[in-house]
Amino acid sequence: MLHKYAVLLRMKWVEMFEYRLASLVWVFGAMTQPLITMLVWMNIDREASATFILYFASLIVVERLTTAWDVWELDREIREGSFSYYIVRPFAHVHWAIAENLVYKLVFFVILAPVWLVAAIFVPALRLKLDWGQLALFVFALLIASAIRFLFSYSFGLLGFWVTKVTAIYGMLEAISLFFSGRIAPLSFLPPVIQQLSFYLPFRYMVGFPVELLTGDVHGTAGDGFLLAIFWMLCFLALTFALWKRGLKKNQAVGG
Repeated sequence: MLHKYAVLLRMKWVEMFEYRLASLVWVFGAMTQPLITMLVWMNIDREASATFILYFASLIVVERLTTAWDVWELDREIREGSFSYYIVRPFAHVHWAIAENLVYKLVFFVILAPVWLVAAIFVPALRLKLDWGQLALFVFALLIASAIRFLFSYSFGLLGFWVTKVTAIYGMLEAISLFFSGRIAPLSFLPPVIQQLSFYLPFRYMVGFPVELLTGDVHGTAGDGFLLAIFWMLCFLALTFALWKRGLKKNQAVGG
């Protein structure tokens, strides 16, 4: 298994750098929405500018290190029939998706970490005040968040066995998650009802919870946050397994 993963990671790494221009577009394109949102909030509340700078910079890092796009890949592969190629291979399709996600996130980390360190020299708001324990909690929350977003996206992609255009449904949920995940604004700036609902919905634990740990502005207790994050991760893991088993029976190898 380790040898197969090493081969997959090497393949995906070469593939990533084969499309260097596309990778650069992903890097800068991903920063556009958070930066624009940050500028809007800074104009609304100038006294909290430092808070917004730290929050949205953290959001860019966390969002890129947890993002998942597998729903679009699976939707296309199942619809066009190319998914059938993966079924006959000795390595399940999900492992190809995991390898691609790992390489993508590693590339973004290599780019974003130095950018943050350099920016922190000139922008005091970006100088983190975390001890090693807090940093460890952030990394743990980040790993769980990445797993939740991946499983959420992958499970929705598997719905392509039953739904012709599952990305349309997923797009609506992505719009909703902008508010409940803290991507449109810090949750403390949103109405109380959204804050309360976000605590129980999975969207906060995909992005907002790690951001809160990194910025030191955690809503509620961190322990409860981790319990709910792990709960949602296990729920989506079970859902992915169930959809995979039923989907293979539903699959019709048309096209490709």
